[in-house]
Amino acid sequence: MQRKQVLTGRRTQLGALDAAYRQASAGGRFALVTGAAGTGRTALLTAASGAWQAAGAAVLRVPSEPGSGCPVDGFAALLSVLREHYGRFANPMLAGPLSTIGALCADAGAPSPGRLALLAQETSAAFGLIGRQLPTVLVADDVDDTPWLVAALAAAVRDNCLVVAASRTATGRLAVLADKVVDLPALDPAAVRELLTRWHGTPVDDAVLAALGAALGPLAGHPATVLQTAAELADTGRLGVFGGHLCLLDPQTTISLAAEHPLMTAARRRGTSAVRLATMAAATRFHVGDLPLFANATLGRADDAGRVLDGLVTDGVLVVQPDDVISPRCPALAARLIADAGAAAVTRLHRAYAAAMLRRSGSGVPADRATLADHVTSAGGTLPVDRRTAFALVATATEAMEREPARAADWLDAALRHSGGGPAGADILARLLRLLVRTGQFARLGDVVRAVPAGTDHPDLAAAGTLAALHIGVPLTRVLRTPPDGWPVPAMVDRWLTANPTAADLPPLAPADAPTDATPSLVTDVEFALAGWACGTADLRVATADGTRRLVDAVRPLDTDPLLIAGAMGDLAQVLLLTLGPGRYRVPGDGPLAAYHRMLVSRARGDLPGVVSAARQVGLAGGAATVSRRLARLWAAESLALQGRSEDAAVWLASVPDEPPYAALRWWVANGAAGEPGTAAEAERRIDAAHRACRRQLSFGSRIGVDRLLVRAAGLAARFGLPKQGAEIARLVGVDLAPGRHDSAGVVDRGTIGMVRAVTTADVSGAAEAIDSIRARDDRVELGYALLGIGRVVDDPHQWLFEAVNTAEEIGAPWLRDAAVDAMRVRGVRRPRSRAPRTGLSPVETQIVELVRRGRTNRQIAVQIRLSEKTVENYLTRLFTRTGCRSRVELAAASFTSDILDIAS
Repeated sequence: MQRKQVLTGRRTQLGALDAAYRQASAGGRFALVTGAAGTGRTALLTAASGAWQAAGAAVLRVPSEPGSGCPVDGFAALLSVLREHYGRFANPMLAGPLSTIGALCADAGAPSPGRLALLAQETSAAFGLIGRQLPTVLVADDVDDTPWLVAALAAAVRDNCLVVAASRTATGRLAVLADKVVDLPALDPAAVRELLTRWHGTPVDDAVLAALGAALGPLAGHPATVLQTAAELADTGRLGVFGGHLCLLDPQTTISLAAEHPLMTAARRRGTSAVRLATMAAATRFHVGDLPLFANATLGRADDAGRVLDGLVTDGVLVVQPDDVISPRCPALAARLIADAGAAAVTRLHRAYAAAMLRRSGSGVPADRATLADHVTSAGGTLPVDRRTAFALVATATEAMEREPARAADWLDAALRHSGGGPAGADILARLLRLLVRTGQFARLGDVVRAVPAGTDHPDLAAAGTLAALHIGVPLTRVLRTPPDGWPVPAMVDRWLTANPTAADLPPLAPADAPTDATPSLVTDVEFALAGWACGTADLRVATADGTRRLVDAVRPLDTDPLLIAGAMGDLAQVLLLTLGPGRYRVPGDGPLAAYHRMLVSRARGDLPGVVSAARQVGLAGGAATVSRRLARLWAAESLALQGRSEDAAVWLASVPDEPPYAALRWWVANGAAGEPGTAAEAERRIDAAHRACRRQLSFGSRIGVDRLLVRAAGLAARFGLPKQGAEIARLVGVDLAPGRHDSAGVVDRGTIGMVRAVTTADVSGAAEAIDSIRARDDRVELGYALLGIGRVVDDPHQWLFEAVNTAEEIGAPWLRDAAVDAMRVRGVRRPRSRAPRTGLSPVETQIVELVRRGRTNRQIAVQIRLSEKTVENYLTRLFTRTGCRSRVELAAASFTSDILDIAS
């Protein structure tokens, strides 16, 4: 994939080189550019060379080709460059020095000091002649790989002639010669974002940057490495445009360094043993003390392995941690080493290592049980089945379950293979299934369930298959071939993934006692029903030993409000966490449910751009999780609307059909983005539409978005004097607005009831209670909405609306801020003026003003603060209106004084 060279985040270094170029006219200069492989040395030299050529200088680049190591080769390389450009200089006096240099380089004899001195003298004379004729720059890259070139470069330093060399570090003679050292540190994340955006011509999603950062580790700020890795991802179809941003299309797959990355080249240069050692360090936990075992396993010598390790550490391929653990420089390098070796070779390496450990143990030297378990696990089917191995693995896993549960799950999986089935295998399978759920490994859970032989009767198998199907977003039949007869849960899976309106509600549950923490079952049918109830509307009842009770009373004591809140947001992962508890369940790191949960976590902390990014990841998570994808689009539309990006919000909103289970949330988003109705008649039409959406939603059996619809519709009814319509909406969900009543037929939580009562009756004490419940959830966006809603109706709105404005500014929500400011105007509230620095501007506005002051264009501002260029233009328009400034120049000038703060307030 060929693209034009992009230089980002290197203006300071480019300026330093340009200063050295100007200073060279008064005397020769030697500039040294230093930086690790991948930090962009070549890109910087290319950009600087282009600028110097445009200014009329002669730029001579020395090829970075290996030589014999003799200093004479350095002078020969410069002679070749001078001959190539001889016609440009057209100076007949150059013929003498060049002829002498050629004769001296052609001499096959040993390079005596006198000969080298004469070569330096003639080379200096040649560049002296060139420098008097026109400005000249001699550029040499990767000089630390061609040390024999340094003497020749030193001879080229003359008046009006700048020598620029690039190396990894400033050491030895290079450090002595250089009178200007330009170091290239790693780029900061903002510069990496701009680099990728300019390179690909598309804004980059946050998740791409996070994934590259995690995979590249200390190399994440190296521009060449970032671009090389991203280019390979794009060429293999793993990067693509989704929702107007460049996204990682399969985030579950590991990211590898490019095959020709300098670190991989360095490892191969060290030989087969070095690559094998690096691969071993990538594939397992490897300590310095394991070198003798490694040598034994690979039929080598420990001393040789030590020398190979030293070389790999020197090259930066491997690093030795403080606890003597040896690991590749970054996860992407580990992934590339393993991929290049191939699964079969890695498995054989583990098998050989396990055999070496067993031989050593047989000779009386105790083996580390955890390390041996790692190698036996990774050796897989290449080791013969041995029940003793299974028991040893189970014992080792049992000891590590609390400390390293994910590692223990690996060992239990291997133990299951070695158990040979039977009661022992069933016990190991039960332990493994519970541990995978507890560690959030649901894709692997599905693999384990699929691998169980058909016809196996295991009490946890159906529940495990259901959890796997829900989390990876596939139909239950893709995981569990034969669900038990009469089992009620499959309908819930189908309903959740695809919003299938024909899926039946859960039938009455069989008699069951309340489960306890000691219950051996993975998940009971009562707990599955409770999770379904949290997102639905049925007040299920269950027969227990002491009679029929409500479902929520049939499980351990549980506060239902958090369940209702999570269910109303469609956050099934949070519902399961609340139902099962953190000791039995963990929200996974990937899959549609995990991405959806991360999106709502971002929203709660007020990270509105993060909501949109996470919504894209939900859309890319794969599987058949239609419900999660469409709900995520609605939350993204809300986030964009809050940021003032109404056009983008409309696109996301239009992609979701106006039907259950999206109808209630869709009405809520649409009526927030549309702003306040202009008349009571329009408000009445909106409330009627809310009533229809709510009725359809409840008839479908879904509570998602009903709580938000209820509060917004009740607020509209109160502000426009339509109590009848507000009461009808409340009755639809069983909310009794009478004082002292808090029941809602299990449809909405107590906080929602409090908000409805507060905005309907302007009850200040009830409003305070409702706000406190939202504060306890630490949800910044919901807090802003609640403060605005209450401030619109209570008699004394000052404190509510002041805090609403502050909250909106903290989370960067201009729509919410403008709505609160408009409410202040309507209610006759004046915001106090403040002389505190920048309190009149939101954080986003402060960033924009500062970047305008620095001379950034709208596009550059958009890239840096992760907004669209159109949104930046909207922000600037509002800033001009609020401050009275007529241009960017006036706005920048005003930012140096406190006037802009007072005006903006």
